Amino acid sequence: MSNIVLMTRRVASAAATDMMHTSSRTTAPLISSFGNLTINNNISVATTSASNNKQLNYFSSMATKKSNIVELPPNLKFDPRAKSSPFYGADEVETSRRKKQLQKKVEGQEADAAAATTAAEDVENNDDDDDEYTDIEDDVDDEADEERVLYDLSTKADVPRAIPLPKRLHVPVMDFNSGDEVGTFHLSEKTFGCDPVRVDILQRVVVWQRNKKRGKRNAGARTKTISEVSGSGRKVRNQKGGGIARAGHSRPAHWRGGAKAHGPKGNIQDYTTKLNKKVRRMGMRHALSQKLLEGNLVITNDMASNTHKTKVLDEMLNRFDVSGKYGVTALMVDDAQAKEGSEDESFVHGGVNVNLKVASGNLHKIKVQNQIACNVYDMLKYKKLFLSLEAVRALEARLEK
Repeated sequence: MSNIVLMTRRVASAAATDMMHTSSRTTAPLISSFGNLTINNNISVATTSASNNKQLNYFSSMATKKSNIVELPPNLKFDPRAKSSPFYGADEVETSRRKKQLQKKVEGQEADAAAATTAAEDVENNDDDDDEYTDIEDDVDDEADEERVLYDLSTKADVPRAIPLPKRLHVPVMDFNSGDEVGTFHLSEKTFGCDPVRVDILQRVVVWQRNKKRGKRNAGARTKTISEVSGSGRKVRNQKGGGIARAGHSRPAHWRGGAKAHGPKGNIQDYTTKLNKKVRRMGMRHALSQKLLEGNLVITNDMASNTHKTKVLDEMLNRFDVSGKYGVTALMVDDAQAKEGSEDESFVHGGVNVNLKVASGNLHKIKVQNQIACNVYDMLKYKKLFLSLEAVRALEARLEK
């Protein structure tokens, strides 16, 4: 037994020695062959990963597409065409398969109804309770089988986004007469670049401005109260027994010749409030920044009109989608300065071109004023704001003190 084990060990050692001698010849082809296998494996793995990525992209796109499709809840009663609706602007998804199913069901119901009517002519209706239950079941089935209303939210129009700062301050300069772009202008960041816009400041300025406009009552506008109206304090009639309303004296506010209830009190009533000048200037800056943020600020080279005709001015403003029957409102602010001794000296009055002021008199959607009169209330009231280059420079110099 020991001899057999020794022989086995010698044979194994000899075989190992032969392999060591032949390793120099067989190593290179083995390595190259394994290298080819490795490269092939990488190619197969890369191919597999690419196919997996395609599948993942496909399923992710399908998931995204499905996530954009939203069902209109049946318990909500509103018109999807309304602007307040979340489905406004979205296209309705056509469910042709469901339509075919419903059409087949309707045809089958019509055929069953025709057969039932012919059979019911000869049979008396004795099972009223059963018919009620069947009607309820049919109603439930009809409600369950109603067609779902689906909308694709990906078809909705994109919400317009504001241009970020400081790129927003670089605006085009438009020609007032032709409506073409004639250049560009960089606005001041201190005046037109307030971000975020302080709505509370705008509210304070508007309240102050409205109160100031209301101001004080006319000193002569004063009415008499019950204590001031002439008349006796004697009781007019008996308290009871007359079949008429009781009355204490002849001077109540609802009687002829009586007092005036809640009438003006002259100088006593004063509605004006106080607001610091810095806060008022801040409100102007934030109002201008809000108009620029909305995209409703139009910068023009000037606001000189060649004629006083309203029709010509209306045609000029139609190029900016202003005025007219379907146009928006606009506030036009200018700071025209006539040169002494020039021919245009008579065409400027109060910092505004005279032809423009006269032509805009019959346009109720337009208001023309000088930059000194420009205020927060008018800027918020009108949709668009037109500023000439002279008005921009004057506003920046006045509001950045």
